[in-house]
Amino acid sequence: MKNLIPKSINKSKLTIWRNVNLIDVLIIMVWFALSGMFVFGLPLGNWQKILAVFLVAICAVPLIIPIQHGMKGWNVMILLFRHCSMAKKYQQDSRNDTSLLVPYNKVVGDAFIQTNKINGKKNLVGCLSVRGFDITLLNPEEQELRLRDLQDTLKFSNFPMTILKLEKPLEFKQTIKYYKSQLTKLKQAYGKQEIKEDAFLARKVQLKVLIATLEKDLIATSEGIKTKKCFYVFVYGKNETELLENMNVLEHKLINGNFVCEWLSNYEIVQILHLVWNPYDTPITKSQFEKYKNNLSELLRFESFQLHKTYFTANKIYYAISGVYDYPLIISDLWGAALACNEQTMIWNINPVDQQRMKVSLNKALNNAFTKQFMTKSHINRSENNYEIEAYQQLIEDINGSSEIIKNVDILFLSYGTDFKILKQAQARLKKALQELDMKINPLTYRQLDAFNAFLPKNYDPLIMMLGREMPCATIAAAFPFMTGGLNDDKGMYLGQSNIADSILFDPFKLDSKRKNHNQIIIGTSGSGKSFTTKKMIAFHLNVGRNVIVIDPEREYKNLANYYHGQWVDTGDASLGRINPLQVLDNNFKDLSEFKKAQDNSIEMLMDEQNSAPVSNHLRLLTQWFKTLYPDFNDREFNLLVKYLKKLYQQFNITNEIDVNKLSRIQFPTMSDFYQLLVREYEKDSSVLLKEFIDIIATDFLNDGKYEKLWNGHTTLTFNNQFVVYDVLTMFEQDEPKVTAAQLHLVLAVIKAEVKHNRFRDKNEIVIIVDEAHLAIDRDNPAALNFMYQMVKRIRKYQGSIIITTQNLNDFTGTEDIKKKTTAMINNTQYSLILNLAPQDLKDVADLYRSYGGLTKTERDYIARASKGQALFVVSGYERHCINIEASRKEQEGF
Repeated sequence: MKNLIPKSINKSKLTIWRNVNLIDVLIIMVWFALSGMFVFGLPLGNWQKILAVFLVAICAVPLIIPIQHGMKGWNVMILLFRHCSMAKKYQQDSRNDTSLLVPYNKVVGDAFIQTNKINGKKNLVGCLSVRGFDITLLNPEEQELRLRDLQDTLKFSNFPMTILKLEKPLEFKQTIKYYKSQLTKLKQAYGKQEIKEDAFLARKVQLKVLIATLEKDLIATSEGIKTKKCFYVFVYGKNETELLENMNVLEHKLINGNFVCEWLSNYEIVQILHLVWNPYDTPITKSQFEKYKNNLSELLRFESFQLHKTYFTANKIYYAISGVYDYPLIISDLWGAALACNEQTMIWNINPVDQQRMKVSLNKALNNAFTKQFMTKSHINRSENNYEIEAYQQLIEDINGSSEIIKNVDILFLSYGTDFKILKQAQARLKKALQELDMKINPLTYRQLDAFNAFLPKNYDPLIMMLGREMPCATIAAAFPFMTGGLNDDKGMYLGQSNIADSILFDPFKLDSKRKNHNQIIIGTSGSGKSFTTKKMIAFHLNVGRNVIVIDPEREYKNLANYYHGQWVDTGDASLGRINPLQVLDNNFKDLSEFKKAQDNSIEMLMDEQNSAPVSNHLRLLTQWFKTLYPDFNDREFNLLVKYLKKLYQQFNITNEIDVNKLSRIQFPTMSDFYQLLVREYEKDSSVLLKEFIDIIATDFLNDGKYEKLWNGHTTLTFNNQFVVYDVLTMFEQDEPKVTAAQLHLVLAVIKAEVKHNRFRDKNEIVIIVDEAHLAIDRDNPAALNFMYQMVKRIRKYQGSIIITTQNLNDFTGTEDIKKKTTAMINNTQYSLILNLAPQDLKDVADLYRSYGGLTKTERDYIARASKGQALFVVSGYERHCINIEASRKEQEGF
């Protein structure tokens, strides 16, 4: 049996007949004795006395019948009497002051608070915030491993703890603050005339849209304010040493289980204790905390508090605390996650139990179950008893064979509302949710004050002996309440909602222990929302001031360039932007400080060449460029060509010793200059090979030659725009592979130079987008693949990010060399957005991601069925989100 929740072990009683146990028999006997003494003292005849005793005895029946949520009449009478005798009204600055309800005394150190004396002892309280993950996205083996890790955590943590799930109002203060700071910077740049008016207005409008989205649209709906699930684990100790040890043990175990943990300061703990009762309340300020940190009862008390039968009111809010009085014998995995989906604040008080005593109690409970089975004649009841016996036997086997540990667990829910009607509606929704899990709600009638005390984390739960249920650690771990799937980067773009209703705010430039670089890949079939997603990302990066360069093979981004008044370049039409192949580009991806670090890395040295030789580097680029155009040239011809190119640069006083970045584009030679140099050299040396070069340059690059318009002349591109789109559609449609490859070579070289200059000149973050990257991959011309490969490996050092989008994975897994590089690219790409894919493409993706944790069956099914705009978002190995990508209508105006 898996996920057992046996009948209460410690409260197991020997049943004599049906639900009547020995205590009930004792109560009946005492009732008969007292009633007999009373009746026989009356002046009645014998038959009258017998009749009176019989009538009084009948009145005893309600005392032993379960009349309220598993409680018998005599239990209810005791609770009623206790409820009537206790104070029900508390008021600030009165005899029954509300501070009496606060069990906390003062702060201790930086991370603990101290309770008042409870049962003669003071305890310290510490707290960890815990962020889990969507375990359903893991494969079954991985799920089992994570649940086992959590089980081990519970088994090893032999101390009391409390898990709190708090529904906090959704807010994005830090992100809004960041957006507003970017808006201020934008206005300052416009004031300094660093940005044109049209571009300024476009970004200004969109930044205001982003701010409005986070301030209004995302945090409220017609049904009310949206919330997010926050989980906290409170730990207790008698002193600081014990508490520190307990918290360190718990934190270490949770982190090993891939949870994200953070210690809360004592100010943050007090803040949580304040918000437990009303997450929408005004937070405690730092000044208030400093004033009352040694008198927490003053800080955390209510203005007024009034107790009722099934609820209480505090500060004009209606509250009701409910428990669980019956569980199913066997419960499904993730049952705690299902409980956490309810709107109520939820608390789990988990106490260790003496394992030796537990074995004794378990043995007694099993004997009682056997006795009950022997005395039961109903086949239905006997079948039910069999399950109970099997559960006890399985538990004994787990304890003896698998060293299972039993914990006592009390689960409580806090419902609240501004009036009694809203409160009752919330309780009705909770009751229905528990029924779906085959649980029964306990409204804790006449016990709301005890429930109030139990709901405050402090290592004392007055209800746990009555309501707690003994559970094996495996069952508690299988509950896995920590099902959170949100991402909330302070400087992030709002991507959309996860499938478990958490917001995704994503900042690709955030780095931490699990997020190593800024690179992304977007994969999806045509019509899956790939271009929509890419445009949304581009717009965000532009809005927050980053530089963006796009390689666009399908003319998808011309409208976006027009909206943001960026620079759109048709690379196949020289009239709109020529690149002079002879202009030396300082695009070596290594600066002096890094070159020294790479000396022991031969691969990096080979790829980066020499930093201080821009002319030498450019000559290598030109060699590859001429090879692309003239593949029939032999090595001797290329060596001679490079010799004359060197002479050309020397003639223009361009050497490795000068800073080529300080030269204007008209200071570089053109093909006409190269032709003239070759003619002069031919006058000195009339070689056949030199004559051949002269004829080629004259035919192809001069006199209306086929390459003259495209490549003979100074560069006409300007590199002073925040947003540049290199449109390569015309170039790809020309059906001239050599020309396409050669021009792409130059475009990529220009982009590399801009990436490097951006770091040292602009000191700004830059984003490169290679759209439909599969179109640029060519086994015969690996320039594009090598460009992406190098960018993925190095762009982080240049404050940059590269986004690669594709729909055809076949081109990514073509030859072994291509597959080797594409696999390495994916391994060095931190983020992946995988939209809808066809079955074969999905198989190719799964193969490519095998070294990155692979794709689980759940993830593959989600991708295969994804609608437009739905994607699997891979942040790191275990942090993955199934999301629905969203953009407001105003955002889409630029798309």
